Amino acid sequence: MNRIALIFVAALAACATTDPPESTMASARTMVAQARPVAQQNAPAELAVAQDKLARAETAMQRGHYEHARMLAEEAEADARLAWITSERVRTERALQEERNIR
Repeated sequence: MNRIALIFVAALAACATTDPPESTMASARTMVAQARPVAQQNAPAELAVAQDKLARAETAMQRGHYEHARMLAEEAEADARLAWITSERVRTERALQEERNIR
């Protein structure tokens, strides 16, 4: 009987919900929005990955899958940062190339 109680408690713990990751979602939304105008031209693939993950995080939030939403939002934010950095690198390389062509 003790074993059955332990299994029941473990099952209840597995079903426990976590809090909605509101701040994580907000951070991801902000970073994607900030990266969008910069990365659309110079890093569209990286930006698309970030936007896709953010959309999937939004869906997970709506379905109450908060841990999955948190993970996707964190990934979306990181991917948006990558898109931003990639875009800045491309822009810098382009400016450097133009400078070399002037000389």
